[in-house]
Amino acid sequence: MEENALKELQALLQSLRPVLLTERAHSFLDLFDQCIEQREFGLALHAVCDFILDPESPRVSKSILDQIQRLHATMRIDDHCVKELQTQKLA
Repeated sequence: MEENALKELQALLQSLRPVLLTERAHSFLDLFDQCIEQREFGLALHAVCDFILDPESPRVSKSILDQIQRLHATMRIDDHCVKELQTQKLA
């Protein structure tokens, strides 16, 4: 991936960071930040998904889910995260 595309992807992922700014999310936030720093963007995205899918986590807005879905598509990640988020965690 070219440098501009990586920077754009990083910016999109960083816009999800506020989802992790809760008292319970410290370990997810630390993992997310480490993954971003190491440019492990797929792992960073999954840190967000895993946090949201946690039964104790609050539901999220459709715009957050849309953003997560776009990132999955952009990064060509084909898993069940988006479907699970849509059925379990949509506010």
